[in-house]
Amino acid sequence: MRFQKLKKPRKFSPLPGVELQDMGNVYLRPDEQLTFVTESGKGNDIVRKPWGFYLSNSVSPNLKKKGFKTAILYSPMKPPRIYINLVEIKKMKEFKQYLKKFNVSVLCWLDEWFEEGKK
Repeated sequence: MRFQKLKKPRKFSPLPGVELQDMGNVYLRPDEQLTFVTESGKGNDIVRKPWGFYLSNSVSPNLKKKGFKTAILYSPMKPPRIYINLVEIKKMKEFKQYLKKFNVSVLCWLDEWFEEGKK
């Protein structure tokens, strides 16, 4: 693994009202993993594979046990966009405010997929 930290983070706004900071680049070799951890100690793994990336732990049961829900979101922007978000269960109020503010809707909660008998 190699990390290339930017000397000065690049600030940008992908949407009005959202400002992000690009901190740098992480270069993983196949089968290397990084875990991203929130202030509350909840984490998500990203694994590099020869064919691409695993972007998260298994949705059910691992992420659920860690306190996350996994959502597929739809944004009607031009052009429309689809996102996958991990939401801390204890931060659901903030997530719902985000959805309302940016006119985004939940298409599906992946962690509920099998619970509802879907296959």
